[in-house]
Amino acid sequence: MNQARRLGVQVKLLSALGLVLALMLPAVKAQSPLPGPESVPVRPSPSAGATEFSTATAFLVAPRLLVSAQHGLINRDRVFVGAGRGGKFVRAKVVATDERLDLALLEADVTGEPLVIASWDSVPIGIEVAALGFPRSAGAPGDQRITAGILNGEHQQRGRSDWFQLSAEIHRGNSGGPVIAADGTVVGVISHKLDALRTAEKTNELPQNVNFALKSQHLIDFLRAQSVPITVVPLNRSRQQRPFELFQRHSPSVLMVISTRPKSQAEPKSQGETRN
Repeated sequence: MNQARRLGVQVKLLSALGLVLALMLPAVKAQSPLPGPESVPVRPSPSAGATEFSTATAFLVAPRLLVSAQHGLINRDRVFVGAGRGGKFVRAKVVATDERLDLALLEADVTGEPLVIASWDSVPIGIEVAALGFPRSAGAPGDQRITAGILNGEHQQRGRSDWFQLSAEIHRGNSGGPVIAADGTVVGVISHKLDALRTAEKTNELPQNVNFALKSQHLIDFLRAQSVPITVVPLNRSRQQRPFELFQRHSPSVLMVISTRPKSQAEPKSQGETRN
């Protein structure tokens, strides 16, 4: 009797997973590892049934190794990576995490060209950048998107200057995705965005596209601590690729992350955060 019941639960879980892979349920918002009073708090979007699903973005940094956001993988029992709607998904293993930097290293049986990382000391303020990922924009998650903007400046939060501000548009699901410069190198990892509505309540002004990413130097330090064989080069200012060229070249190296957990394993709320 108990064995039949367990079998039934497993069948329901597999059916639910198949449904989310087909429909690409709502993605996880970009979130700060240390949310400030004006940072958008993020919670994975639940699906119907006994299992909760969330999505984010990851990118290849070495053969079979990807980087994503740590916050979307807390208490997750299963993690999958794939090319988005209609693509093949494979099981991924969490190899290492850094809660302070909100980074996670994943291992999966995937192929693709690892992205090259720019040394942060060669990255000037004002360069053109693009964000690649799987946002939930206009209620249509599942397809990879690219948005373009500039690197606006450095960002300090609670005494830390680990991030920079960028104007490229990001949405739920971009979390963990790469910020790529015009030469094709990674200059950051999408982290969080300004809570526009909360800011408007305080200032009577509605900010637009105020988004933040972790600096590439912290990504480099995290990966080197895990002995990941990465390629780090200075930013090449003379190489200027347009957004469509960046997307054509690097989109195969950027994947969607789907993670699951039982709904009963709710994450504890942080003080001052609202959860959705």
